[in-house]
Amino acid sequence: MTTTGGRVVGTALRRLGRRHRALGYCWTIGWCSLAALAMVLVCAPAGLFTQGDPDRGRLRASRQLTGVYRKLPGRWGGTAVPSPYLRDRSPGEDPATRRDLLFLALEPLVALVLLLVPSAMAWYGLFGLLAPGSAALLGGDHSLFYGAVWDSPVMALPAGLLLYYAALLLAGPASRLHAARWLPRLLGPAPSVAAEVERRRLAERVEELTETRLAAVDSREAELRRIERDLHDGAQARLVAMGLALGALETLMETDLERARELVRQTRENSARALIELRALVRGIHPPVLAERGLVDALRALALDAPLEAEVDADGLTGRPEGPIEAALYFAVAELLTNAARHGDATHARVALRHTGGLLRCTVWDDGGGGAREEDGPVLGAGGSGLRGIRRRLSAFDGTLGVQSPAGGPTLVTMELPCVLSSRKTSSSSGKGSALS
Repeated sequence: MTTTGGRVVGTALRRLGRRHRALGYCWTIGWCSLAALAMVLVCAPAGLFTQGDPDRGRLRASRQLTGVYRKLPGRWGGTAVPSPYLRDRSPGEDPATRRDLLFLALEPLVALVLLLVPSAMAWYGLFGLLAPGSAALLGGDHSLFYGAVWDSPVMALPAGLLLYYAALLLAGPASRLHAARWLPRLLGPAPSVAAEVERRRLAERVEELTETRLAAVDSREAELRRIERDLHDGAQARLVAMGLALGALETLMETDLERARELVRQTRENSARALIELRALVRGIHPPVLAERGLVDALRALALDAPLEAEVDADGLTGRPEGPIEAALYFAVAELLTNAARHGDATHARVALRHTGGLLRCTVWDDGGGGAREEDGPVLGAGGSGLRGIRRRLSAFDGTLGVQSPAGGPTLVTMELPCVLSSRKTSSSSGKGSALS
């Protein structure tokens, strides 16, 4: 019984919230339309939008105004209207421009009928609800508002409540009619050009994917060259030296035992160093902890070895991403933590992982001095280093990178990659790891 009552209350509150959101949309669009009417009637004929050709100024202003209208439905819980403009057409030749001008001429009238009416009813109703208090505190005559119907301000309460409720009921259909019918009809892509707009969008998407795939191939080749260089200059050189030392050891065993013992000791040290270098090289390719225990535990191990105090929050991550995505995020976080300590003088960092709606989001926050820019730092090879290198690494998986790093800090880097989680091969003991634990 209690559960049923809670559901009823929750449903009622959500419905009330949607109606108030619709009323807020009506109020916002109503005032925007009045401002648009004033701008069109006063500024456009005077040619004040630009110092050049007034016609071009009016076209530019119309696109700015209609761009605001296209975004408003999305900000109030609906769907934003897509842009209808063709890139290879000038504003004067684009058929969408004429529809913009027609919209600006008609919108104030439509908004007045559809949206300002429920807004005015809501404000009038609110005054009725406040009338008893204002009459008691301020006195005065309230007959301008409710005196024609009720003899006292107290009787304005039911009238105000009914008016406000009627405004809520009217705001929903009015806002839907405006946002879902009126705006897309005049501000969305026309049927004659919708196919062309979609074709161009797909062509741009194909071009973007081609560039990211080429960058991924170049990055892979650069990584292979790095591995070859590290093997040649490191482990291979030590192994060659060990072979030469063993050859000399055969001769020294018969003539100089003391020198032979020293050579054995040096050979043992070289073999240990070669093993350390090989292990470091393997960790740079794919850390064993990442393959064995997954991204979360690998990041916790990374936080323990980081040059600053770091913690990992992965509550709610119920599975593992694909191996290549795990590796991309692991090395991206490692790069960010290193840069935060080296260049940002950060002392504390926080890594958070979330998976919602088929999107894996990883945020890295640090308390450093900020000022990080993607153009800072050189690009090494095709893979790159710093933020540009991270973006290239993520783009191979259709991922995105966002950076918020104001001067003085803090810095927040957000990485998002589309992926599907699989069941965890190993479960960790805690959803949160810290360099202090």
